[in-house]
Amino acid sequence: MQWGERPIIMLGNGARGADIARLEGMGVPILTSWAAKDMIDNEHPMYFGSPGQYGQRVANKIFYEADHILSIGNRMSIWNVGYEGPRSDQRLVMVDVDAYEVAKFPQADWINQDAAAFVDDLDAPSHVDVEWIVSCVKWRESVPLVEPGAHEDMDKYVNSYRFMAKLQKFLKQDSIIVTDAGGACCSAWQVLQIKPPQKMMTSGGLGEMGCALPAAIGAAFATDKEIICLVGDGALMLNLQELATISHHKLPVKIIVFANDGYGMIKRTQENAAMQECGSGVASGLSCPDFIRLARSFGIETVLTLKELFRKTTPSRKVAPTLMQVDLHPDQRFVPRVMYSLIDGKQVYDRFDCMSPKLEI
Repeated sequence: MQWGERPIIMLGNGARGADIARLEGMGVPILTSWAAKDMIDNEHPMYFGSPGQYGQRVANKIFYEADHILSIGNRMSIWNVGYEGPRSDQRLVMVDVDAYEVAKFPQADWINQDAAAFVDDLDAPSHVDVEWIVSCVKWRESVPLVEPGAHEDMDKYVNSYRFMAKLQKFLKQDSIIVTDAGGACCSAWQVLQIKPPQKMMTSGGLGEMGCALPAAIGAAFATDKEIICLVGDGALMLNLQELATISHHKLPVKIIVFANDGYGMIKRTQENAAMQECGSGVASGLSCPDFIRLARSFGIETVLTLKELFRKTTPSRKVAPTLMQVDLHPDQRFVPRVMYSLIDGKQVYDRFDCMSPKLEI
């Protein structure tokens, strides 16, 4: 395969089972979808994050500046590569067995092959522009994952991005993290640094609220390991009955509820589209219960701090079902993100590498 001067490898969940260590040794910057984030050590020098509408700023920059994109098992969804996708002057090679997904990109060169077999046969580039690697590293070093200014605590509230940085210190070698849709999802995937065999799962860009709790139950039954469930207050309301399942089976699930007055992401969508706020918070007709009292009514332990959360065990020394509530400011923004403007009633998105809030890197 012919490589460019500024190549990147885009890994997706379809590459699970491929020899990732072989790709790590090719000297090519690696980006992933959210679903593939746990396939590679996030602190590996050739890993530069996950791009997307709510991706990591540096990953978006590198994706935009590359001249050659090798996508392996990655369907290049809107959530991952934006509405515009690769530029017309970027060469795109897609290793995928689904012709329908590849057909979305007329400029793509299609390699219809199993991802693991492709990686086994793939030769490293004979030359990669040194300045390209230097630039990628420089961009990564210039922007912290928790950006100052945009991610400060407000009043009595905790900023979810800063909370994720604290949560990072409590992760175990084999932690399994499940996130819901919405704000808890964005801050977790932008900030947490995963190292295999740690696992991190979400519904991706499907956006179905309420998915985290049943997914955590499935993961607990499948592995009998500690499960960390990150869920918003609005999302938890869609599957409250699953608290009974967790309590009944004494599943090792640690539930962290991010309470921000309802549906934070929907509020922002309504605001950005100049719509009247409707059914997304207390002021517009929606309220949530006291989750601490609710959890206790199901027989689930409750705690106030991360230290307590990760100390709780049952008499058999297994992890006890536990819930912790984190109060977010109702107006906390989830950034960086690729923002849009309304022009003649249509959403026109900013350039993929120019995320909001604007920041020169």
